[in-house]
Amino acid sequence: MPLPQTRRELAQHLEEVMSHAYAQLEERQRLDADTSLVKTYLIEAHRLRAADHDRTLQTIRATFDPEVLGRPTRVRQTEDDRFFNIQSGREEETVMHVDASNPRFWLIHSTSRSTEVDPLIQKLVNNTSEFDHVWLPIQLLSRIAGFGSLRGLGLDYDRRSVPDVDFEADDAPMQFLKMQLWGNRARDVLRILRQPGAFADATTLSKVKVKYFLDRNENDEAFCIADMKYDGKVTGRGTSYQSYIALVTNLYRDYIRRIEDYERRFTVRFESAQDRVRIDGEPLNIRFTQPLPNLEAFCERVFSGSNPFRIMGLPIATGPHSFRVNAIDLHVGKRISFELSPEFMRVYLAPGGCGNSLARLYTNLQHHYNSQIEAVDGSEQPAFSEQNAAV
Repeated sequence: MPLPQTRRELAQHLEEVMSHAYAQLEERQRLDADTSLVKTYLIEAHRLRAADHDRTLQTIRATFDPEVLGRPTRVRQTEDDRFFNIQSGREEETVMHVDASNPRFWLIHSTSRSTEVDPLIQKLVNNTSEFDHVWLPIQLLSRIAGFGSLRGLGLDYDRRSVPDVDFEADDAPMQFLKMQLWGNRARDVLRILRQPGAFADATTLSKVKVKYFLDRNENDEAFCIADMKYDGKVTGRGTSYQSYIALVTNLYRDYIRRIEDYERRFTVRFESAQDRVRIDGEPLNIRFTQPLPNLEAFCERVFSGSNPFRIMGLPIATGPHSFRVNAIDLHVGKRISFELSPEFMRVYLAPGGCGNSLARLYTNLQHHYNSQIEAVDGSEQPAFSEQNAAV
């Protein structure tokens, strides 16, 4: 099939794939081997926020270098500005369609297999400092579930990634919890797991499945069913690509508004005027529902520079139970500072820092430490609100 040369052609292609996949699932309860679902990856490119077509193309070519990927890869320009096709592989070719119409917040579409596309997206994020996933904490996933009719959800928690306790001890916390809950009773199971004495600390929402009607009329035949993950991957099928892209757009607009708001509120600036220093901005305050049992081990893991936190810094003790960390966010290469005690963490963005880094930190603490941690601003208001939450 010829590669789409315009966004309109891409929409037509994805509409056909979605409808075909949904028809197969309805009729046979399975997909043919050569049929795939539509996948959309939400990617943040902070340092490209003012990039034009040529700079965007240059960055994509440098990122998807055949020598880096270890496989033949070609980046194709199209008739539309900041819209590119990427072909990768030898025999069964993997195809991705990059829509950078918003130069900072990209959409990457594909109908190739997830087993092929997911590793390429990981390399896009991990091999350079240009890109990051979009990170959706529990509160935002709960809000997204209210965009349509909730059809299922996923849980994903792994405390082993931050090993600051002895997991062999009798009172050790939950190490690992992963579940897929589909159907009308998904909410009920989630409520049970969140009850006191159950697994509230480890019940971390990682995915929601939503049936979305474009005009909110559930009798309409034009709809999509989308799985939306905490790392910004959306998978869709249904009868209407227009419904699907409207849902994705609503999600992205909400996320973009929040990230830009975080940068305004939580960037700390020092301004000198008339022999006085004025401080503008405030820290993001993260509160732990239970005191950290080993603050030093916690800091060693979170500020190691490795995935998923991608923050590198040297913790310096400022007291018997407190640390200060002047770190570098490996996504944008900007300074990000921390104050920590067993009860709280304060986060200070430096000018030019990225609000997406705050979402990444908070979301991954929910997934790898405690799902009930809180993030508030200086007025004690939730920084990641869940207005109209469905779960």
